[in-house]
Amino acid sequence: MTESPFAVRSASPATLGRALAAMGRDRPVVFDDLMAAPLVLRHKDVSAALRDSTVFSTAFYGTPPMETMMIAHNGPAHLRQRRIHNRFFSPVASARYTDRVRAVAGRAVSRLRGRTRADLVDDMIARYPMAVFVDLLGIPDDLGDRGLALVRAIVTWLGSPMNEELAEPGRTAFSELRAHTETLVDPADPGDNLLGDVVRAHLAEGAFSADECVMAVISLLLGGFETTIQMLSGTLASLLLNGRALSAVRADHDLIDGAIEEAFRWANPSAGLYRLVTEDTELAGTTFTQGSMVYLCIAGAHFDETVHHDPDTFDLGRGASHLGFGLGPHYCAGAPLARIEVRAAVETLLDEFPDLRLDPDDPPVFHYGARGFVQHGTEKLSVLL
Repeated sequence: MTESPFAVRSASPATLGRALAAMGRDRPVVFDDLMAAPLVLRHKDVSAALRDSTVFSTAFYGTPPMETMMIAHNGPAHLRQRRIHNRFFSPVASARYTDRVRAVAGRAVSRLRGRTRADLVDDMIARYPMAVFVDLLGIPDDLGDRGLALVRAIVTWLGSPMNEELAEPGRTAFSELRAHTETLVDPADPGDNLLGDVVRAHLAEGAFSADECVMAVISLLLGGFETTIQMLSGTLASLLLNGRALSAVRADHDLIDGAIEEAFRWANPSAGLYRLVTEDTELAGTTFTQGSMVYLCIAGAHFDETVHHDPDTFDLGRGASHLGFGLGPHYCAGAPLARIEVRAAVETLLDEFPDLRLDPDDPPVFHYGARGFVQHGTEKLSVLL
């Protein structure tokens, strides 16, 4: 039996996408035992399924504690929640947080000063997204490490919902995080921060609910935690593995945005997305039955040579041609802020350490399930400073 590409470990984050795309050149759909689902491999089919959230649904998220979150809904309920989120998370709204995110990035990078080597994941990146949200939401700093542990327990549970060993710690962590967040939501005094923006967005819709605000905040923490860690790890690794691109970005910081977009294609942690088939349908010449699950291979689509010219090459000029934030109704609401976070960290790190390079004695290892989560990434990024 052929080894699943999701079981492979590699020094390059691009290896998984290349392998999936190679499979897709032979057949558009392949059943994978490790993922326990058929893999949809080609760009046009992955895109079509992502756009059709009625037939290829996220409704399987509609169980506690996620049943009230935006990801679990379609139709009018989803449109209403999306409209509320856009009030505080659109590109224009997110741009208001840029200076504060840069300050957080500066503090994170400053902890590496005076050192000659570091593991960027453990020494900086792993705590960075939580530090950003603690600052933007106006949450007391004492939640920092505890909040990190709570979010990690919840995300680990949600990533493996059938594992009973993870369920109880996950539920307990969710209850604690929810109770803490409830104490912070005050419609009478929203505050001049992201939490206040969340409250005001719900008030503006004329249907304020403290519980909805709490769940919106929790969804931000869950959605922007591990994915951002691996997005930043993947972006930095992509540059460090592609010397010509790194030199160009060092010489011209205006190229950083292009580097981030290409890294989201070349090394995106969202290897794919599960979807529930809600009615008998056909995609890529394959029949899918109602109630079955499919896995839409974003990583494979990113290396589909019918869409991406010379996909193996890390190309700073390629532009935002990726599916890393999804597509269609469930396009990631936090994409604008994620871009701001990654740019701030990359720019600050390159400015602080102009000779930054990979440690040749400790190369990275990229694999699916990194750090215990259902995405593609690395546990460690060893560098010389």
